Amino acid sequence: MEIRRIRLRKPEDVWGLADPEQQRKTRQDAIDDGDLIEITRMGRDLGIMYPLAVSARVAESMVPFPNIPQETVTENLWDTLHAFRDKACMTTKAKFEFQVSLYQNGLVPTLTFKAAVSPGDDGEPVITIMLPDENWEAIGYDQHHNAGDAMLTVDDVASTLNFTPGRIQEFIREERIPAVKCGGSWRVKRSEIDRIMNEGF
Repeated sequence: MEIRRIRLRKPEDVWGLADPEQQRKTRQDAIDDGDLIEITRMGRDLGIMYPLAVSARVAESMVPFPNIPQETVTENLWDTLHAFRDKACMTTKAKFEFQVSLYQNGLVPTLTFKAAVSPGDDGEPVITIMLPDENWEAIGYDQHHNAGDAMLTVDDVASTLNFTPGRIQEFIREERIPAVKCGGSWRVKRSEIDRIMNEGF
């Protein structure tokens, strides 16, 4: 006897309604919007072969004060990746928390981050380092994220301030716009751009 499965039609099927679960932001969208910062190249230098990104909130916690020297930001990122790699070498879990001590203007607090390996946009494995209360599926929709402190790309800043990206990079080199380099690209806090728009350079 053959059993046939009948798929029931749901209202969204009948009426052509969008399923919010199907409308989720892709990982590339989150990277383009600055909610994720890709650091795959740095990861590969440490033997991490999967695509790798940190959430904007992790980047903010590494750079909580303006004018932190770029060398310190880079060291903090390397220390975070080393701590991640050390913990990853000791577990088979697809998600885990790890701790790292980061230098921040004379203080060295120990921060807790969470790492998850999950399917990327095409089903390939990708790694996301985030804060413990973040979920890799909801990066970019996280209600706890303060949009005022989003990490913007040079293109975002150029569009907001009505300059070319090249001119914005000049401002960054001249230290007229505080910025940090994460994974080879400059990032600027949204709050810094708001301040410039209100007070000028």
